[in-house]
Amino acid sequence: MNEGKAREQMARADKAEAVLRNEIFIESFAYLENEFTSAWKQSGIGDTEARERLYMLCQNLEAVKTYIHKVVEDGKLAKATLQELHKRQQFEKRK
Repeated sequence: MNEGKAREQMARADKAEAVLRNEIFIESFAYLENEFTSAWKQSGIGDTEARERLYMLCQNLEAVKTYIHKVVEDGKLAKATLQELHKRQQFEKRK
C-alpha cells in the first residue's frame, strides 16, 4: 500500500466514523430495525413471503452497517501501515 492510498483510506474512515456517530443515522437504523421487527411479529401465519422480505430488509440494514464499520477498520489498518512506513523511513535515514 502506498502513502496516498493509506491517506485516502484514513480520510474515508474519518467520514465513516462520523456517519456511525451521526444522530440521524443511528435513529434511522434503530427506527427501521424496529419497524421491520414489528411487521415481522405482526405478519400472518401464512405470509411467508412478507416475513422473508422483512428478513432480507434486516439483513440489508446490517450489511450497510457492517460495510461502514469495515471502512473504519480499513482506515485504522492504513494508519498503522503508514506509521510503520514512516518508522522505516526514519530508520533508513539514520543509516
